[in-house]
Amino acid sequence: NKTMLPQIKTRSVGIILCLIIINYACLANVKAELRTRSDGTFTITQFTDLHYGESSVRDSISAYFQGVILDADKPDLVVMTGDSVSGYAWNGKENNWFEHLWSNLTQPMIDRNIQWAFTFGNHDDEGDLNRVEIVNLDQKNSLSLTQMGPSNINGTTNYVIPIFSHDLNNPIPVALLYMLDSSDDNCEGVTGWGCVYPNQITWYKQTSSALREKYGKIIPAMAFFHIPVPEFMYMWDNLPCLGQLTDTGVCCFSVNTGLFAAFKEMGDVISVHCGHDHDNDFYGEYEGIILAYGRKTGVGGYGPPLGWKRGARVLHIQESPFQFTHWLRQEDGSIVEADQQPVHFPNTTSQWKYCCDTVNSSVTSNCKH
Repeated sequence: NKTMLPQIKTRSVGIILCLIIINYACLANVKAELRTRSDGTFTITQFTDLHYGESSVRDSISAYFQGVILDADKPDLVVMTGDSVSGYAWNGKENNWFEHLWSNLTQPMIDRNIQWAFTFGNHDDEGDLNRVEIVNLDQKNSLSLTQMGPSNINGTTNYVIPIFSHDLNNPIPVALLYMLDSSDDNCEGVTGWGCVYPNQITWYKQTSSALREKYGKIIPAMAFFHIPVPEFMYMWDNLPCLGQLTDTGVCCFSVNTGLFAAFKEMGDVISVHCGHDHDNDFYGEYEGIILAYGRKTGVGGYGPPLGWKRGARVLHIQESPFQFTHWLRQEDGSIVEADQQPVHFPNTTSQWKYCCDTVNSSVTSNCKH
């Protein structure tokens, strides 16, 4: 049985809208409404760290793995949580380099008519296109649900996508998908990894409040971004988890900006999904919220460790009563049920205390080598 969160009562959904509040909050004006299937289910495949651009051979293998994974679960949506492209691999001369790679990495979805949305990692914009140019490029495809976030806050891919019910008469979303841009290196001038900045958190809280007021209830939400919040590390150090940490620790925000606290305060986010650390795939529940790494999908970049298969975390929503389950789908089509991942119990030999690459950490991450 796939691991299941406690049920959250909810009604179903209907119409799409765009909502702007104090120039912060925008509910994505998507090109086609996302709706549950006739059986009330909705499936999301999380691709993370595809790292296209290091060689044509690696990219071809990655595309093949994407196809195998998509064919196994036939998802309704793909979410890419950053480092889809190894921007550092650009030679500084080749024209249309990123555009060519983006065409290749989205082709598996195009071939299967599957919509997608993405948020940035720390390497995507290191090539010939900046963040704004990449979003503009992606939005040209009718299957893309990616949005340009508010221009007066940090990051580019800050937006929210509603999932509606198959029942056209019900206008209340079944679930919300928050996409957040966790930037690249350093946070608020502190050495280490990027973060979701306070003004982005303000945007999230205002958006969440506005949607609660509009619909008269809290809509269950999932959050997707690249670099994990420090609470991933706290959870690993102090609570039982399932899955593995074989990377150089947890390469989380160099400053805890309060994003997780905001999720708790608003009460809507039930799960958080990240990538970034290619050799980690653990998940657990921390103060009532599921924190889950994906599984590294692409052949480019370092990892995964010997004995692992590349893959994706698959999220499955049931509309009524609301339920959320997840599992890992691997490159060969095999499945690892969530409760089949190895159990980790806190112990003194596997505690990290500091996010890697920060001033207090003695660990240099694989990404920095």
